[in-house]
Amino acid sequence: MKFYTPLLALALLSALPLPAQESTATAPAATVCADAELEAVLAELKQKSESGDMAATQQLYTAYALEGHTEQAQAWAERYEQQLTAKAESGDAPAMMLLASSYLQGRDYMPQDMPLAIKWLVRAAEAGQPSAAYILGELFTQQNNMAEAARFYQQAYNAYATYTTQLSEPLTTEQRNALYWQGYMQLMGLGTDKNAAEGVAKMEKADTAWAWSQLYKCYIKGTGVEKDTAKAIAYARKLADTQNDGMMAWVVGSAYLKGDSVPKDEVLGRKYIDQAAAVNVAPAIYHRGTLLLAEGNAKEAYNAFNQAASMGLPEAMTATAKLLLTGAEGVDKDEARALNMLQTASDRYGDARAPWELGQYYENAGEPEHANNWYKIASDRGVIEAMARRGLLHITPNSGVNWSPTQMYRWWRTGSEAGDPTCSLYLNLFLFVFIPLVLIISFGVPILVVHKLNKKALAEEANSEHEEK
Repeated sequence: MKFYTPLLALALLSALPLPAQESTATAPAATVCADAELEAVLAELKQKSESGDMAATQQLYTAYALEGHTEQAQAWAERYEQQLTAKAESGDAPAMMLLASSYLQGRDYMPQDMPLAIKWLVRAAEAGQPSAAYILGELFTQQNNMAEAARFYQQAYNAYATYTTQLSEPLTTEQRNALYWQGYMQLMGLGTDKNAAEGVAKMEKADTAWAWSQLYKCYIKGTGVEKDTAKAIAYARKLADTQNDGMMAWVVGSAYLKGDSVPKDEVLGRKYIDQAAAVNVAPAIYHRGTLLLAEGNAKEAYNAFNQAASMGLPEAMTATAKLLLTGAEGVDKDEARALNMLQTASDRYGDARAPWELGQYYENAGEPEHANNWYKIASDRGVIEAMARRGLLHITPNSGVNWSPTQMYRWWRTGSEAGDPTCSLYLNLFLFVFIPLVLIISFGVPILVVHKLNKKALAEEANSEHEEK
């Protein structure tokens, strides 16, 4: 039976303490290492490992692996597995969790082994580890075994509840964690009846970083509570301030720069954007580039865009390419690199603006066929500036798209409704100039004029009849 490791399971298993023990496991056979200096450095670690220090054993196999001594690394890794297994077999629940984590992820030299991971998770759950029961609930959910999933979720919820029957003041770390997980499971209806409001209340009482993260999502989406962007931003700010959470710093910075549910504050907004950029949050680095460009600092903006582009952010690739195409102040013009970046942003990452920029480039270069191909892609991706051209293509012979006045009207109307002035102009010309001209050409005079002439003729005829009488 194949299992897939859920992300939350990995998060629960991360940062587990390394249990110490006196081990009876056999030490690796003595091997000759060509690096005498390395052996001297590791001699003390070997003594500690022999006395049962598992952390020393872990350092040993890591050190040998880094130096390229695979056989020695493998031998010490096997010793570490033996030590950890012996500790788990003795009934140590944290060791069971760490062993399950290693088999679940395939950590270092320990191969991924789902049956063994599940075995030790079950043992840990039986030993009173709520997180083990929760992870089993996730694993069985992924296998669509809902009966087993429900059983383990309920076991996890009940185990967490034992920590919160009598809350102390101030709350202990265990009580805060248990309150968070109880609240989260009530919010999602896992192992207990779904009660979003009560779940949110428990997470607010828990007041932990994980709780803040979940509460941000609740208030930004209106899950279990009324949607409240201001409260969501407050939780995001807590995460940015206390955990140096880069993504949340970017969210907070963006909110203050826009004045979105918080007082507009460009200084504070810029501070949080810079904080997020400092921990390599690509969207924040790109955002910082847009601010620099607006200030007229093209060179620093280029550096920011280029950094975010190297991290795989497609809009940053497009922004970098635009500066390379124009050769902005402080930026060397490089059309070949710019076109390559635009093509990559469009083809590999599906960026909407990149094909628009390519269309403009080829149009200015006198290659309308290439330009039209890129405009088609841009309009399909919702770029409103490309919709005016797309409408024209539908009434242009040999344009590469089907001839269709209906499609022409559709693209111009869509662009006009989205606020594109060119589409609005074309649409008005079509409705109030082109169509009346067609009527004039088809019928000789506009229908309205014909109608008025008919009314006038009928009136004159009626007057004439009346005078005759």
